[in-house]
Amino acid sequence: MPTLETPQETGPRFSRRSHDFEGSINLVEADDLRWQLALRIAASGSLGRSGLLSDFLLYIVDRSIRGLASEITEQRIGVVVFGRARDYDPNDDNIVRSYARKLRKRIDDYFAVEGSEETLRLDIPRGGYSPTFSECARNIEPGSPSDTREEIAPLDLTEAISANAGLPRKESRSFLCSRRLADKKSMLTTLLAVLAGLGLGIGLMLFRPARLPFVREEATTSLLWKQLFSSSRDTFVVPSDAGLVIMQRLVERPVPLTAYISGSYRTKLKAENLPDADEILKLSARRYTNVVDLDFATRLGQMREVVPERMMVRYARELRMDDLRTGNVILMGSDESNPWIQLFDSQLPLRFRYEADTDKPSGFVNLHPLTGEAAIYSTKGQEDRTYGIIAYLPNLADSGHVLIVAGLNTAGTQAAASYLMDSSLMKPALERARNPHGELQPFELLVSAGNVATNSLTPHLVIQRVGLR
Repeated sequence: MPTLETPQETGPRFSRRSHDFEGSINLVEADDLRWQLALRIAASGSLGRSGLLSDFLLYIVDRSIRGLASEITEQRIGVVVFGRARDYDPNDDNIVRSYARKLRKRIDDYFAVEGSEETLRLDIPRGGYSPTFSECARNIEPGSPSDTREEIAPLDLTEAISANAGLPRKESRSFLCSRRLADKKSMLTTLLAVLAGLGLGIGLMLFRPARLPFVREEATTSLLWKQLFSSSRDTFVVPSDAGLVIMQRLVERPVPLTAYISGSYRTKLKAENLPDADEILKLSARRYTNVVDLDFATRLGQMREVVPERMMVRYARELRMDDLRTGNVILMGSDESNPWIQLFDSQLPLRFRYEADTDKPSGFVNLHPLTGEAAIYSTKGQEDRTYGIIAYLPNLADSGHVLIVAGLNTAGTQAAASYLMDSSLMKPALERARNPHGELQPFELLVSAGNVATNSLTPHLVIQRVGLR
């Protein structure tokens, strides 16, 4: 199991997510060119609608301009920008590193398109979070009067390859950030890193299974996947937190979502001085999930509709509320193993109920049973059977979509995932979920399957509900 132009008066509204900012943004000179550049990037389409990315960028630029480099640390950024507890350990939670990788890429995207004519360049060198600024100069053609040869432009691999292959060169040249001679070593290091990355990427491509073959039913199921995978929005694939389940069983009490987000459940456990508390805390801090979720995530990555640069696998403990407002999210597991599912309980007519008392059945409660339907679907008394749900809902801001694939146990999640990935099974359900205009309405499916040694057999549909709100 362990496995644009700057607005005339103001820049983007900076959402202070913590009192730790203490109004520090107001201390930066409004006409500082570095701050103006940061505002333009934060307001650009390259950063999408992610408020966290904007907060991250503006925080580190603010601290850099004000000479407070000591506050640009992973731990400090986690507390101030991402709302982590003051005693949180970056070794147990890589949320800052994850968003830093994303921010670096989005900044590169900005300078490649929207900011291609900027005269100042912003970078966040790897190995840290302090921003650097460098002047950009218009690339001068060799031999022209303005060619002073005092600076060296970055190596253009595209032009070098074109010249050697006898291909026509591009006639119009974009603005390129020049580098001083002292940066030659850095440029070489970057080039070697790029080549190493290309080698790794090629290796992964060679070992990556081919995309799933196209079948006729995919014309219908593609409608669902195109809603979940988009070039204009990030899609977060969130496997279950198996370590959390083990921890809850050991301490015999559930962890509510609020405590899971803040990490306070670990602090409280330590304060109670429970036997083996240190070992339990280690368990809850590590990243465990199950093979079923990993297999499902792998199959999602092979789908034709996937936009690779927009799909991210995010560990449940590292997901942020902002992701559920601005992106598409695929949640796996159950209320117990993925507490984020609790946010959508009020919209689900079939919702998970866990009973610590073994005399009472845990299962999916059917809030409005129709004729022939049970009030609860449980494995109690029938351990050779399992249940799972597939729910398609709007995200928290109604700007994207959430897909929940959950089960009463690992076999239940496997049954739900298997049903979802079988186009012939999903086609009738999706056709029933379409409105008169052909658009998908929110829906929930309850599926059942035989359970043999925690492995599900062929799943079948038990209940479908359409038009959830």
